[in-house]
Amino acid sequence: MKLGRLATLALAALWLAAGARAAPAPELRVLVDTSTAMPMSEIVHGVVVGGIHRDLAIALADQLHTTARVSAMPRKRIPVSLERGDADLSCHYLPAWLPGAFDWTMPFLPNAILIVTGTQWPAPASIDVLRGAPIGTVLGFSYPEVQHALGTGFIRDDASDALQNLTKFAAGRTHHALTGEVFFSYQQRLHPTLLQVHRPLLVTRFQAQCAVSRRGRYPAAAIDRAIRALQKSKRIEAIYASYR
Repeated sequence: MKLGRLATLALAALWLAAGARAAPAPELRVLVDTSTAMPMSEIVHGVVVGGIHRDLAIALADQLHTTARVSAMPRKRIPVSLERGDADLSCHYLPAWLPGAFDWTMPFLPNAILIVTGTQWPAPASIDVLRGAPIGTVLGFSYPEVQHALGTGFIRDDASDALQNLTKFAAGRTHHALTGEVFFSYQQRLHPTLLQVHRPLLVTRFQAQCAVSRRGRYPAAAIDRAIRALQKSKRIEAIYASYR
């Protein structure tokens, strides 16, 4: 009788252990800035339905053996949400762009910041010659290299998002605009007659990172392991290549 009871207890313990092992990992909660546009993100009625951000979130979630929940949020609210642990991460930033009490992954997302000038205007030889000239920018975005180069001569002409910034530029409302290389190249392929520019001025080339919540479900070390696996499989390269 006693042996039978012990066997029952042992079997129950095995069932509990198996259930714990089979329990699904918590979903990966990823935030995307509402001011981004394709190819970085396609946001329809507040829902992220496509783009590099969404593809990357799904790829990271696959490595973590879970699913991704990708939500759009205004840039100014993202740091607070990460600090509270309401989300796990938000990608394609540098620490200088998104101050806050959170951790950072390894650099791994290639991009560059450019200044573009329409062909109907003289081509600037350097950033310095743009001192005092209005430059198209995105509200809430930081451009530390340009600020350092031009100082008080950095005259921002803010747009609400990246696409509006380029729309103003294409319409001639700004002669120069700051833009991301990946975004601009994609949009220029879509609108070659509207976006005719001189050779862009390179402001900085970088590899962006993900900001990781210290109160989230996945620490930065776990995200870094997932990133390395994606790099090894060349999945990140494939994601970017699909939008070229």
